[in-house]
Amino acid sequence: MSLKLEVPSMVCESCAEKITGAIKTVDSDAKVDIDLGNKTVTLDSAASEESFKQAITAVGFEVKED
Repeated sequence: MSLKLEVPSMVCESCAEKITGAIKTVDSDAKVDIDLGNKTVTLDSAASEESFKQAITAVGFEVKED
């Protein structure tokens, strides 16, 4: 399943690394693509969208709701 999340508070490479790490705790095999310019995270995984949102929020970032 492909999923695109908007993370407005993601502003730097360090932020992207923290978010990628959070995603990998949910699914270590997830394919993650971070676009800092657009503040989006695109990922491919079988895990639920909600589980990724919770993991990203847990490391201090807000995920914008659709």
